[in-house]
Amino acid sequence: MFSLLFATIGPLVAIASMVDGRRSARRLRRRAATERRQRLDDLAIEVGHRHEHERRSAWRRWPSPRLVLESDDHSAWRDGAPPPIVLGRGAVPSTMRVDGSPVDDADRELLLLATRLDAAPVLADAASGIGFVGELSLARAAARAAVVQLAYHASPQAFTIDGPGRCGDDPWGWMRALPHTDGPGRATMVVIDREVHGAGDRGESARRVGNRGDRGLSGRGAAGSPVPPSILRGDSPIAVVAVAGDAAELPPGLETIVELDGPDIATLRRRGGADDSPLTPFLIGVAEASEWARSARLAAERSGLGGRSRALPQHVRVEELRQPVVAERDRSTLLAAVGLVDDGVLELDLARGGPHALVAGTTGSGKSEFLLAWMVALAAVYPPSLVSFLLVDFKGGAAFEPIRMLPHVTGIVTDLDEAEAERAVSSLRAELRYRETVLARAGARSIAELNHEVDLARLVIVIDEFQAMIERFPDFGAIIGDIAARGRSLGVHLVLASQRPNGVVREQVTANCAMRVSLRVMRRSDSEAVVGSPSAAEIPPDSPGRGVVDRGDGIPVPFQSAIAGPASIAATAAAARGLAPARRPWLDPLPAPLTRAALAALAALIAEPTSPAREWSTLETGEPAVTDDLVIGLLDEPELQRRSPAGWSPRRDGSLLVIGAQGSGRSNALAAVEEASASMFGRGAVLRLEGRRSAIWDALVGAQAAVRDATAPPRLIVVIDDLDTCFRAWPEEYRHAALEMVESLIREGRGQGVSVVASTTHLHGLGAGLRDGFGARLLLRHATRSDLVQSGGRGELWRAADAPGSGQWRDHRVQVVQAAGRIAAAQPAVPELELHPDRLYAIAAAAPRAAAAVVAALGRSPLLLTAGGEAVVRAALAAHPGDAPPVIVGDGEAWAASWGLVAQLREDAALVVHGGAAEYRALVRTRELPPLLDEGARQCWVVEPAAPVRRATWPKRLDD
Repeated sequence: MFSLLFATIGPLVAIASMVDGRRSARRLRRRAATERRQRLDDLAIEVGHRHEHERRSAWRRWPSPRLVLESDDHSAWRDGAPPPIVLGRGAVPSTMRVDGSPVDDADRELLLLATRLDAAPVLADAASGIGFVGELSLARAAARAAVVQLAYHASPQAFTIDGPGRCGDDPWGWMRALPHTDGPGRATMVVIDREVHGAGDRGESARRVGNRGDRGLSGRGAAGSPVPPSILRGDSPIAVVAVAGDAAELPPGLETIVELDGPDIATLRRRGGADDSPLTPFLIGVAEASEWARSARLAAERSGLGGRSRALPQHVRVEELRQPVVAERDRSTLLAAVGLVDDGVLELDLARGGPHALVAGTTGSGKSEFLLAWMVALAAVYPPSLVSFLLVDFKGGAAFEPIRMLPHVTGIVTDLDEAEAERAVSSLRAELRYRETVLARAGARSIAELNHEVDLARLVIVIDEFQAMIERFPDFGAIIGDIAARGRSLGVHLVLASQRPNGVVREQVTANCAMRVSLRVMRRSDSEAVVGSPSAAEIPPDSPGRGVVDRGDGIPVPFQSAIAGPASIAATAAAARGLAPARRPWLDPLPAPLTRAALAALAALIAEPTSPAREWSTLETGEPAVTDDLVIGLLDEPELQRRSPAGWSPRRDGSLLVIGAQGSGRSNALAAVEEASASMFGRGAVLRLEGRRSAIWDALVGAQAAVRDATAPPRLIVVIDDLDTCFRAWPEEYRHAALEMVESLIREGRGQGVSVVASTTHLHGLGAGLRDGFGARLLLRHATRSDLVQSGGRGELWRAADAPGSGQWRDHRVQVVQAAGRIAAAQPAVPELELHPDRLYAIAAAAPRAAAAVVAALGRSPLLLTAGGEAVVRAALAAHPGDAPPVIVGDGEAWAASWGLVAQLREDAALVVHGGAAEYRALVRTRELPPLLDEGARQCWVVEPAAPVRRATWPKRLDD
């Protein structure tokens, strides 16, 4: 029964399993089909998104004729072959591809959709020829759109557009306004319209167009059509746009033909290409094309690419220009003729159109010649009392050298003199402050309001190669920005020239440079940054002096710069001969060497009421500053535009330390201080420590004693040359003692009128306490910039080639006066040792037997003291209690062993030490240093009862 039951259930289970499997399969197929449709839909959406991005990119790259008409920008002009033009909107092949193999119609439809980009720009190459066929008004409107695009991309300097619109009221008359119609004709684009040209000479014209190659449409254009005169002359056009009512009337050789069936529908046919494709054509009316052509011509004229700009001469001299006539002493204008424009003379006015100018130009463009001509023109119109020039040339200075002799030129700064350039930076700051002070005192808001009695000329600062100057002196950029902001009212004008001003000149400066000049530049961006037009980058290299100028009104105009030749400069200089030179914004560098006579003459000049130093002092305080300083040189103060006496006041400044390398003039500086001190305080007020070291020691000891005893003279100047090395050869104890005495004089002597003036090679060669005691430092030439900074100087004032006496004083450049000679220090003689016959002497000598021989030679009886021989000496002294006592001679050891005898003799005998410190201490028994003996001299110490130690000369032996 169970077997029969299972046999019955088996088929039922199999049938049920088969039914369930079929149901599951149907569900899977439905799910897969749904998922596939969803993925195909997602893929279609992704294709649409990518097509939209591709479409936008295509329209950005190839703008429609409508956008061209609406744009005022003509920066797309180029010299190369014109790019493809946009015929209309239609379907074009897409660059996008979808991988995979189609399995049904939906797949194939999606793949076909991905390969086609709808509503995209339909392009055609004008160089292959384009024909427009249909109702003539529509065909001409479409052809106008093509011609406008050609004119938008093609530079008038490189291409000529030739067409039927030459005279009369014809549909192509608007082309006469294009700047390309009277271009130089290096390459030609032609427009052919059979109805306008007429029927004459059709066959010949058609053959000449057709001979451009094997390109053409089979079976079309057999009859030919007329072409413009350029084709009749045999010229070979690089682009052809033809118009006809029927395709058979088009010339052969056209690659593309557009058949217009209406204003919104046309058919595109290409030779040897795919099937015909529909498109929506772009149409442009005559009025729209005429307006755009006029704006293009105006832009070309402003950029120097129009027909009128090509009429400018290649060369014009300054003397050929008629300069404006300006009222005498008129500070309100700086008008001058500097070149020619299409309608006459180019006149620039920095005072009214500036106040500053930006000039661009690459090498060979004539930039420096333009700047030179501008300055010569200004000098020819205005005297130095109304305009002055500060010329900065960072190409070596040769550009402005021809006009150096003009009285208007206050100075020429070059990159060859770094020190002069740095002085110019400080001087310009002072010039702004000076002009502000003059205007404030006159109650005027600007230089134009000043009375004629006020002597203040406008200052034109011309900087050639501004970029190089900023790279060398970054601080100059802040000064230029300050001048740009305040220069208009103060009468200071900038003319900044650079090969590429874009990115070099700060926005703060360019915002105030309304006047812009661009000669030929290498990049379109540089031209656009300067004059707002790319045309300066399209000036031929063989046209120096040709450029584009914006006179401050925002309208760039082509011009030809004038040239200032030797004759022009000579005539201008002759006319200005006898005129007072312009006031200089700074003085010449300090003279080196500086004599005392020259310093006195300069001091007298400074004291004059019209001198810059007195003028500045009067402007700031009401009266010139008067000091009681010791004048030691001449100080350069570019920030005050003046020179002033360099003075050192012992009372105010304290002791003076002169620091400088070998050959820097340290000794001369000390001599200059001595001369000034002797002149003011008398020769007795100068104490120079020089000569024998014994004399130096005595002078130091005497000066220190005078300070501590308050017996010093009212004014004493102690002069020490080479303080870091003058005591180096002394015994160590004396060296330390001497330095301590110098430090004591510096610190304790100031209150009693004692000052120390010393020199040293290196500041750190002195101890910290000693170098900090000096209140003033005169810094002469140092070996390196870092050495100068470590000495407390300003690194920017360091000069490797400073002349002797040149250096820094109070953070300014100084030239020390050349001293006539040093005051000789007194060198007292050291008396010779005398042995009185009735006096007891105790002699400590390094060589006692030799000393005994000298004593015997002098007629006295020597008695040698040996270690342990004190009893013998005492017996001898007892044997001679009265006259002619013996002279006791011993070495240091003998006297040290006979300490009792030494104590006895110190009260009665004269002690003589002919040796060193060991002998002196053994006999004298004191820690105080005796007077220093001269090295290599026959000197000794003498200590008599109740008397200070004195120095004496050891007698010679009779046989010496």
